[in-house]
Amino acid sequence: MKNLKLILSSTFLSFFILTNMNAQNTWKGGTIGNETDWNTAKNWSKNQVPDWKENVIIADVSTQSGHFPVIDEEIEAIPHLVIQSNAILKVLSKGTLNINGHTTIDSGIILVGDLIVEGEIRIANTILEDIDEQGGKLFISKEYLAKN
Repeated sequence: MKNLKLILSSTFLSFFILTNMNAQNTWKGGTIGNETDWNTAKNWSKNQVPDWKENVIIADVSTQSGHFPVIDEEIEAIPHLVIQSNAILKVLSKGTLNINGHTTIDSGIILVGDLIVEGEIRIANTILEDIDEQGGKLFISKEYLAKN
């Protein structure tokens, strides 16, 4: 019984750490001269470009900056991405969106808004679906790589 309690406590602690380890960084866009650039720190709520420990939210900014993100090169892997209703993320032909869910227990991408892919998407280590379409649209002009 003692071992079972230890295992359950350890499992709960691991789950708590994994689910709370990731901070959230939300797209706001609109930095003058780099309005749509993913890699411009001021375009993000935390004033830093998202990295492996941050869940990313692409919000509907149509009534604020009006500038949605564009990925035009390979970006650092993020654990989880949510594209909210009326929001758009575009991956250009030379861009690569990397999702590596090693620090989260979730889908790779939750798609409520739209994802336009001319480049590549690489998704690995997701617990649930790679892409969870919840009313959003996925436009792909190139094959995406899942579970690389």
